[in-house]
Amino acid sequence: MSPEHRRQAIISATADLVLEHGPEATTRQIADACGIAEGTLFRVFESKDDILAAVVERLVDPSFLIADIEAIPAEDDVADTVRALVAMIDTATTRIRSVMMALQTAQNAMESGRNHHGPHDRTKFLEDQAAIADAIGRVLSSHADQLRVDPETAASFIRTTVFASKLPGLSKLSDPDVFTDLLVHALVKEHACPVTQ
Repeated sequence: MSPEHRRQAIISATADLVLEHGPEATTRQIADACGIAEGTLFRVFESKDDILAAVVERLVDPSFLIADIEAIPAEDDVADTVRALVAMIDTATTRIRSVMMALQTAQNAMESGRNHHGPHDRTKFLEDQAAIADAIGRVLSSHADQLRVDPETAASFIRTTVFASKLPGLSKLSDPDVFTDLLVHALVKEHACPVTQ
């Protein structure tokens, strides 16, 4: 396994363990999840805090989500495209929120990450969000004539609505399919929107 593949495998395993155990996940557990010796971790990262920092950096890196968005087949109908986009944004938002909450030290990890992985300031965050919105808009552009609004507005609506649905204190719809269908019907013109039972 190349050093970069090993690094990414450690980051992925750590994110999963943090969801299960919080920041108390041990380097032994991380190593076991990766199928490597514990000492191998420290040939890739200097400390557990560096691993946690890398997890945070990976979660906020938009390139993985953008790649998934751009892989949506252009031949999918508009309703299926909107459903796929909602599912991807929902999954990414849920995972980020869950790991950050589980860590409870995410801000400290991010501060550590700034020392090792470059700055992640508000400007970078806004640029990343704009890149995600652009990717959604590009995917929706092939269905522009079937949308009630332009693709850029639809992209913003999807992202804002899915994000808002994750805010604490808001009552959640018990069936996620209902939430998605509401978004589909809000964005897709009547004649292009299949009737759901």
